[in-house]
Amino acid sequence: MKYRSLRPDQIITLRDYPLYNQHILRIYFRVFSKNQGKILPPVPVIHKSLGIPLIKSRTPSAKKHNQLLSTFLEKNPAAEYFLLDGSHKTTAATLSKKKISVVIMETDKDFKVAKKLIKSGEIFGWHSPKNSIDEAINELAKHHRGSERFLTVEDKSKLLVKNKDVPNYIISFFKSRK
Repeated sequence: MKYRSLRPDQIITLRDYPLYNQHILRIYFRVFSKNQGKILPPVPVIHKSLGIPLIKSRTPSAKKHNQLLSTFLEKNPAAEYFLLDGSHKTTAATLSKKKISVVIMETDKDFKVAKKLIKSGEIFGWHSPKNSIDEAINELAKHHRGSERFLTVEDKSKLLVKNKDVPNYIISFFKSRK
């Protein structure tokens, strides 16, 4: 496990646009916009070098998914990490113009350690950590199956602002800060 701070263009977000819980986003946004984001646990990510969540099937939908993801990765070389959990937190950090605190899952042992950290509160919000890299990659493939597009955290945040899917005070904050 490694702890780092990443830019939002480095992380491929989960399939959750628009966000399903505006209330949680507003809470996290408040924390980050008040420069208190360091009190929150990091979000788990996995580097694409450990595996790409492609669907292992020859169906037309699987081929479409795999091509979409491959094209996305080619067009977004900075997007090196797949988010495993923490979409609201990463979006709030981005809308607050902050880097994203992550824990990089690198080995199967890291998943065992993560489960202990969840119990101790060092990581929270991760609803179903897997037991291995392979399980996490397979879960990501299932999660993204049927996606019409892939987005980085930065792309998703900009889309939320553009489509006014977040409150006006968040849009104003995002647009006013460089």
